[in-house]
Amino acid sequence: MRTIKTQKEYKAVCDRIEELLEVVENDTSTNNKNFIELDLLSDLVADFEEINEPVQTPSLVEVIKLRMYERGLNQK
Repeated sequence: MRTIKTQKEYKAVCDRIEELLEVVENDTSTNNKNFIELDLLSDLVADFEEINEPVQTPSLVEVIKLRMYERGLNQK
């Protein structure tokens, strides 16, 4: 199996995942061809995103702002 190398490939794979999500349900058998394809494509996208779009650690200010928002607080 190959990896996703370009943004164009990434977009195409994401579009296919969206199509598969419409036909694969929570109770779909793991032997179903759509489930298998969805599982494989999801892994490819996860690997691509991990390399090209890593999740950044939030700053302390961002964490405090989020907690304030969650609790309905403001600076006053």
